Amino acid sequence: MNRGEIWTLRDEGYSRKARPVVIVQANPGELFDSVILCLFTTFESSHIPTRVYISSNETNGLKRDSFVMTEKLITIDKKELGEKKGVLTSDQMRQISRQLAKLLEIRKEDTEA
Repeated sequence: MNRGEIWTLRDEGYSRKARPVVIVQANPGELFDSVILCLFTTFESSHIPTRVYISSNETNGLKRDSFVMTEKLITIDKKELGEKKGVLTSDQMRQISRQLAKLLEIRKEDTEA
């Protein structure tokens, strides 16, 4: 389980069917029982600045072109994840990271020692 991987999640709070999510937490490994994710939507969202467009392909395992909803951060128990579907590219994860930093107002100077 690594950052950038796409998994399925079934959560009654968001959907009655399994839906794709992307892991945004730095490689949670065995240290934590939980994992931080962003949800996907197929709703055309190019007008929403917090959304990152992801084209479906064999590598990411998405069935339809989708948008990562960086404003929909959730933390779940790892046991709630279904199956791994694929992985995003480094460039796509950089786009997601930039949107998360804007959304959370994380500035580079705030992260430097």
